[in-house]
This record gives sequence, structure tokens and C-alpha cells, in this order.
Amino acid sequence: MNTERPHGASTLIVKDLNAQSVLRCLKEAQTATVRQLAGASGLSVVTVKAIMTSLVDQGKAFIGGKAPSGGGRPSQRYIFNEKHSLGLVIFTREVDGKDTVFLRVVDLYGQTLDSESIEIPSLGPDELETLIGEKILQFNRLQAISLGLPGIEYKGTIVSVDYKALIGIPLADRLRSRFGMPVLVENDVNAAVLGRDCEAYIYFPRKYPPGAGLLIQGTLLKGCHHFAGEIGWLPLGISWGPETADSFEDCCSAAAKVVASLTAVVDPASVVLYGEHLGKEHLQRIGELCRNLLPAQALPTLHCSEDFTADFEQGLKKILLNLLDENLLEKPLREEQIPKKKI
Repeated sequence: MNTERPHGASTLIVKDLNAQSVLRCLKEAQTATVRQLAGASGLSVVTVKAIMTSLVDQGKAFIGGKAPSGGGRPSQRYIFNEKHSLGLVIFTREVDGKDTVFLRVVDLYGQTLDSESIEIPSLGPDELETLIGEKILQFNRLQAISLGLPGIEYKGTIVSVDYKALIGIPLADRLRSRFGMPVLVENDVNAAVLGRDCEAYIYFPRKYPPGAGLLIQGTLLKGCHHFAGEIGWLPLGISWGPETADSFEDCCSAAAKVVASLTAVVDPASVVLYGEHLGKEHLQRIGELCRNLLPAQALPTLHCSEDFTADFEQGLKKILLNLLDENLLEKPLREEQIPKKKI
């Protein structure tokens, strides 16, 4: 849509809107000429050319080679600089019985530039700040952080989590203040449902009650107190833990009751299940039991994820890319340099 002359907008706002449009188009195309960007954005060639000059000066774009001319004068190509701003994904998982922190540095396309996993005996805010500070020293263009934890965050404060030192801590605000960049903290299963891009995702740990992530029309369902998805609290009379998980029939019966309960509330077209102890035989049996609990027209399609960590990480990357895009597009013609972070 042409935003060159919106009624009543100031010149500065118009310039920002135009630059945002051009930058989005260039990012989507990866490389393009001024004429191609003008066609995609609806702006004039003259306007786009001026914007591209500014974006190159800021380092958000590079000058590339010449495009094929087709008989006329060759056009200058521009390349989106995906490394202009970087982001940090942090998440925790238990690996071989040991608490492990995973750190990923990604570019504006979500490509991983640096990957590290660190075993840590205890995780608190000080340990997190140390890990983040070390990454900022390595990558001075870090501009946003997404953090995934197995717990509940409400109004910016961690109210329930496996790491007791984090409970009661306004973690997102603390990290924003400490490092001067956007920070978003998300529950592990909520991140997984985003990463998998499905409507419902249920994680069945072997030792703990299950949790669910729900994506309704593309939006995470969190509820008034961010308690949505805490399905271990459903009054189903199930004793969650290794004894139930290790019994094939008890495990399948418990999972089917959870799926049926969830279906009766949100009616998903499909449900993804994950558990280290779940296999194809479990999925088949859970489906059979669900057919006894639900009417045929309400049965969701069941899928089994093979890699919760990958789904978790992918969801955090999506969250991070949204933060980076917001930061990149805010006042695009008035950003002079990457601000220095406090470490």
C-alpha cells in the first residue's frame, strides 16, 4: 500500500512508514533493485532510491552487483544485511539428569550463528546475567533476548518454575534493565506450540505432570493468570509420575483423558503429543481410547513429536525474530548506531 502521502501525518512519520515498507520488502526478497522495491512497496522510484541510500549508510543493506539489464541500463542490486541486528535465544532442559542451559545467537533470518550448551548446577538471575554478558562481549550486535523456562510467568514475574532461585523474580524487567534491550520470557510448552505451529501441544514428562500449549487463531492462549495449559491440575484422578508413565495402559489411558478434556474445551483440529516414553504404539492406543471418550466428529488428529527441544527452540526463535523486527523497524531512518549494552 502506498504510504507516501497519508492524510495528516507529519513528514517524519511518513518517512519512517515508507522506510519500514521498503525494509520489509527487501528483507522478504533478500536482494532487489530499486524498481523491484518500488513495485513491491507501492512507493515511487525516487522515494525508494533515497531510502536505500540511508539504509546502506546505516548498514541495514549492502550494495550488490548489477541486475541483468535486458537491453537497457543495468540496475543496481541491494542486499538485506541479516547480520545488522542479532538476537539471543536461551532455554533450559534436563539432559542425562543434569540441568543444561542452551544458548543460540541468531541473525534476522533466524539462522544460528553460534550454539552453546552449558551444564549448570543451579540457575538463578545472577547466573543468567553472567551467561548473557559473556555472549554480548562476543557479539556486540545483540539486540533482543527470548528466554524459555519450564514454568509460569505472570505480569513479568516468575511464579512457578523448576529453578527455585528464579521464583518471585521479575526476570524480564530485570534483564531489560540490566542489558538495555527487549526481553521476552516464555513457558517451554507455549514456545513449543509456536515452533510446531499447531493448535495444541501436550508435553508428558516422565517424572512430572503434563503441560499444554494452545494456539488459538495464531495467538497463544494464556488465560487471566497465565495458567492456561497447566493440565496437570485437571481433576482426572491421575497420579502423574514414573509409575504411570512406565505402564503402557495407564499412560495411554491418562493421555487419552487429557486429550479428551482439552478437546471438549478448545476443539482443536489436531493435537501434538510429546514424551520421551511415548512411541507409535502409544499414539495408536491413545487414539483408540479417545474414540471411546469423544464423538466421532470431534476427534482431533493426533501426532507425535520426536524432538521437543527442536520445537521449543524454534518457537523461541519466532518470538525473538518478532522482537528483532520491531527493533529494526522502529524509526528506521533515525537509528545511527547500535547502542552499547551494559555488561
